[in-house]
Amino acid sequence: MDDTGTVASDVRNRTTALIRERQDALASDVTGAIAVAGATLDASHWHALAELLIRLFAASTDAGALDAQSAVMRDLARYTPPLTTRQLVEVVHHTERAILDEIALDDRLGATSEPWAAVAHVIRRATLEILAAHTEQMAGREAPISVRDTLTTLIASPVFDLALSQEIERAQRHQHAVAMLLFDIDDLSQINREHGWGVGDRLLERTGILARQFFRTHDWVARHGDDSIAVLLPETTLDQASLLAVRFREMVQHRLVLQDHKTDMIKIVTVSAAAIGTDLVQSDIAAAYVLAEAEAAVLRAKLNGRNRIERIALLPTSLTIFGAAGMLGLAPREVARLIREGTLTASRRGRHYHIDRDLIEAYRKTIR
Repeated sequence: MDDTGTVASDVRNRTTALIRERQDALASDVTGAIAVAGATLDASHWHALAELLIRLFAASTDAGALDAQSAVMRDLARYTPPLTTRQLVEVVHHTERAILDEIALDDRLGATSEPWAAVAHVIRRATLEILAAHTEQMAGREAPISVRDTLTTLIASPVFDLALSQEIERAQRHQHAVAMLLFDIDDLSQINREHGWGVGDRLLERTGILARQFFRTHDWVARHGDDSIAVLLPETTLDQASLLAVRFREMVQHRLVLQDHKTDMIKIVTVSAAAIGTDLVQSDIAAAYVLAEAEAAVLRAKLNGRNRIERIALLPTSLTIFGAAGMLGLAPREVARLIREGTLTASRRGRHYHIDRDLIEAYRKTIR
């Protein structure tokens, strides 16, 4: 085994040992996080499911794979129903987040340690292994959620969407950066019309391969929609994400060439892209809002000439009283008064009131 393989095996072994060492505390943390609204499970069953998921993560990090027909996977199948497959996906992601948060505090493997990136990759790989094994097991029983896209073998959109939501929540809790990239092959519809749909599929597949090779092992690389590839970059600033987008765009331009063997004409393949993110998540940002902004930015890149990148700094979809005060140029007590009077509508989240940015914008127009 080479040095790289030895390091990877050592990280898996140490991660597995840490999960098993802290399985009781983890199970308690996970129990409180995974309860899904509308699911008919009592507290004891939620705790039993949490313990089972911790065992599954430990088994997957230990072996690097899971047998869909193993006893522990059959135990998991007993929870679907009452849980739907979509609810189970959400529960598995909550468990992943709890494990990452717990390990992040460890001196040996945590967020400030050298092996942290590899640890995060091992845990996220375990998530995909659990979902893939469940999907295989459920074949024929219900329509499962795809874990991987069949054409590109990248992560499928439903899993990416959940990962984006969870990563934004995690970035807000720890107040660190998060970014996302969205790439779309230029003129793909024209390529399909002129050369056939199979050529377009091969280009998308090859772009996916390049993306998987280019980005870090702990980044989330997924097929998004029909023709796009999305990349979720945890703990990455917008400047860093923008630079990565430029480098990947240049890689595609240099390495993907389409040649028509009938005419000997050569077409350079390019991508338009969006780099979207924030260096510090301090308020709520909805995953759907991030995706919508990224899609709109890619469209702008295409309208502005293609083979370019549009950069967007994320704004929170809701703000605290202090954030609203800064936006309106008022004192916090004046914003609190507007809430009491019903001029601004706020919702209580933990210790703070949050006000939708759209409402603040609408009120700001009335006082200009």
